[in-house]
Amino acid sequence: MDAWRRLDYPRLEEILAPEFTLTSARTNQLVERDQWMRFLDQARNESFAYSDYRIDVFGDAAVVRSRMRQVATLGDQRWDDTFLLTDIWIRRNGRWQVVARHSSTPPSKAFTDPD
Repeated sequence: MDAWRRLDYPRLEEILAPEFTLTSARTNQLVERDQWMRFLDQARNESFAYSDYRIDVFGDAAVVRSRMRQVATLGDQRWDDTFLLTDIWIRRNGRWQVVARHSSTPPSKAFTDPD
């Protein structure tokens, strides 16, 4: 996310695997890596903060679950929100790359709250 905020294209090219796909709470389409990289020209990530991490490593694969609060714009639309994220990372040739991200917006109540 810091590479996105800084528009550090070379770093993003390293981090995002060629088959990276985003399943986003903001669209009804799967967003492929090249399409996501094109969004960067229109997007401005002003700030973000992660919390509630859970990381499980399975050999050369890892699942990272977290909560992220971001303040951003895409074109003239505000993208300020809190997201629940699941990232899938693969270790290849000694380095980690993200191959998939799923984001959703959390509901206003907890799973255990009564109806």
